Amino acid sequence: MRYSSQRDTVLKIVKAAHDHPTADIIYSRVRAELPKISLGTVYRNLSLLSDMGLITTLETLDKSIHYDGNTDSHSHFICERCSRIIDLGVERGLPEDILQLGLLVRHKKIIYYGLCPDCQQNTAELGDAGVLQ
Repeated sequence: MRYSSQRDTVLKIVKAAHDHPTADIIYSRVRAELPKISLGTVYRNLSLLSDMGLITTLETLDKSIHYDGNTDSHSHFICERCSRIIDLGVERGLPEDILQLGLLVRHKKIIYYGLCPDCQQNTAELGDAGVLQ
């Protein structure tokens, strides 16, 4: 694949972000460096970088796509109310049934859903019901 300074800039912006931005947010950050870049170019480069495994995508419950420049194995927590995405630690090992069945795992994506501390604080409806231990 041919080198592209635009693609390189998009990748740099996503890798530097720790807030799991959407394409629109990435576009505004890239425009600070490349004012003439189009939103379509940013979308195409995000898709290509994702296909290449250089970035990953996460979909929130409102169906918006967020991008993660951290491709190291880790899991995520997505708040069901505000859609905040939080990086979590690495899940070590594989479930026993995967090993017993002889399955070859190429990659995994573990996402936990619930309420972040801010949304928990802002709601009076949270009781013991709906809390997974």
